Amino acid sequence: MKVFKTRDTAEIPSYATEGSACFDVKACLEIGNTIKCYTPFNKKVPMHPKIIGGSGEIGIAIPPAARVLIPTGLIFDIPKDHVIEMFIRSSVATKKGLALVNSVGIIDSDYVDETHIIVHNVSDTVAHVHDGDRLAQCRLASVTQQDIKEVKKKPGTKTDRKGGIGSTGR
Repeated sequence: MKVFKTRDTAEIPSYATEGSACFDVKACLEIGNTIKCYTPFNKKVPMHPKIIGGSGEIGIAIPPAARVLIPTGLIFDIPKDHVIEMFIRSSVATKKGLALVNSVGIIDSDYVDETHIIVHNVSDTVAHVHDGDRLAQCRLASVTQQDIKEVKKKPGTKTDRKGGIGSTGR
């Protein structure tokens, strides 16, 4: 798969280990860039990366309940009949209280704009994201489109399943 960098500071994704199922995607924050942020009341407010702390690290502070589009600086050239599935890294969810807004991000093969990691701060404290933080993990998956047709007859039972939602458990 090919990847185009929209900013020189963007990092090409990589697999963390030989056994990794997904490749890591990092935040690409630069001073002066405007980042889209939505409040809990659906008000759009611009955010700008700032130098956080005395170390000179560039980052942003995400308020509780805010939703933010974190830039990656990357455009993926996704092969036909494939999709990228994006998940939040478990350490980011655990330590920072961030979740993907839509649980699993889907990037279609015909999407040719910069990829963003759309996070929601589900904690009650400010979450800090720094430039270069590994926030998401992505998997390239093949897809098959099927014809979708209405039928007049309800589908029949395919297994010995009894009941509806949650019926396979006890």
